[in-house]
Amino acid sequence: MFSYMKCAATILPAMLLFAHSVVFAKEYCKPMPKAERESDSWYIPESAFTKEAVNEALRELGSQVNNGVARHDFLVDNELKMVKGYLYLAYLAENKKEFGTDDEGLREEFCKFLNEEAYISH
Repeated sequence: MFSYMKCAATILPAMLLFAHSVVFAKEYCKPMPKAERESDSWYIPESAFTKEAVNEALRELGSQVNNGVARHDFLVDNELKMVKGYLYLAYLAENKKEFGTDDEGLREEFCKFLNEEAYISH
């Protein structure tokens, strides 16, 4: 099984690499605390949920579906979280574009997702 550090070393840089090209400029939620110890939750920042990051997550999932799995570890939670987080932001942006206001209920759901689900699984 992957160790926490190997998992974080593999996934976190990829997410942060794409974080600079944020499609959604607005921050909807207060930032989550940064991990200070290995045992802390490693939250995924709101800015990491980019189109590039979700496409990479989809490629990884597609590779496992289409090419078979080459290892025993079954860690798809991080990829699924990237898809979910990106879709939340896409829906929020579309609502703002269409109606001129934020969907407060959806924003609250997204912030709850960031708080309760959007962390690196290992």
